[in-house]
Amino acid sequence: MKQRPIGVGIVGYGLAGRVFHSTLIRNVEDFAIGAIAVRNEGRRALAVMDHPEATIHSSASELFANPDVDLVVIATPHDTHASMCVGAARAGKHVVVDKIMCMNVSEGEAMIEAADTNGVLLSVFQNRRWDADFLTVQDVLTRGLVGEPFVIESSVTGFGLTPGYRLPAGDRPRGWRTYAEFGGGPFRDWGAHLLDQAVQLCGGSPKRVVADFQYRRDWDVETAGTATLIFGSDDGTDREGIRFVIEVGSISAIPKPRWLIRGSEGAYIQYGRDPQEQALHRGEVGPRKMLPEHAPRLVREVEGALQDVVLDGLAGNYLAFYQNVAGAILGREELMVTAPSVLRSIRLLEVAAESARTNQVIAL
Repeated sequence: MKQRPIGVGIVGYGLAGRVFHSTLIRNVEDFAIGAIAVRNEGRRALAVMDHPEATIHSSASELFANPDVDLVVIATPHDTHASMCVGAARAGKHVVVDKIMCMNVSEGEAMIEAADTNGVLLSVFQNRRWDADFLTVQDVLTRGLVGEPFVIESSVTGFGLTPGYRLPAGDRPRGWRTYAEFGGGPFRDWGAHLLDQAVQLCGGSPKRVVADFQYRRDWDVETAGTATLIFGSDDGTDREGIRFVIEVGSISAIPKPRWLIRGSEGAYIQYGRDPQEQALHRGEVGPRKMLPEHAPRLVREVEGALQDVVLDGLAGNYLAFYQNVAGAILGREELMVTAPSVLRSIRLLEVAAESARTNQVIAL
């Protein structure tokens, strides 16, 4: 007899819940969306239209009590993630929490403890481990195509207002992502991805972190931010290691390259972002390479001269995240994005914020 699908309940039906999670989950055959918790009337109507088969709850606690829900997906503002995750785990539900995992390390530790105590799976939607640009960079470094990497620059820059959506209550002039109390700010929002990618590429923790945040508006979140992570060498000596430089923000009318890598045998540069997010807005899923205009460029020293080398970038695939979560719940495979692995980047977020606040280099 075929096993029934894993029942999924989504908490929150804004951009993350509707465009990312809902679209991906409905394309994984092991899942069935059985419940959605949403308070906003407009979003509730969208949930009913998109998922007529699902039970629509008015609160997360109602959804947690639904016996048909096996996996809870938390797609709500950042400051609510920890409490909702703990509540879902105590109800015996597996949990996927949208990034940012949590507001600080202590919250993350409580989330992990709740999952372990109740014997449930906990993962974090670090979907950008499956970006085409990131996977290509990972491949370039693994194959040693730039030799020993000296400096890796990872930037997400634009120009204009910080993205955000109006709160359901409509009592604030801006979206929740522009308020510190909700975990807003571009460095926290994008940094959750870029720091996670830095950890994946460089391994372990850096020796030192120095960060600087700019405040160009009368807001309590930064307009732009930079952080330099100074890693040690792989051979255990005091030899210089990788400098990983991150920049985010909305002050760049001409965007910086998404990636710029300089090494002992060459360099790598790539503009533009992974196209999967825009495809999800159209309801399209599946593997995608970078658009032709955003193809990477690799220059290497060949026979004593620098030459362009043809590089076929890898395809990204966000579906792989949820396919792996389903496989882990069903006992077919190991979980790829574990909460402890993500907690390392949460710690770096805290350290970077402290460095920017104190104007100090922080040693780890």
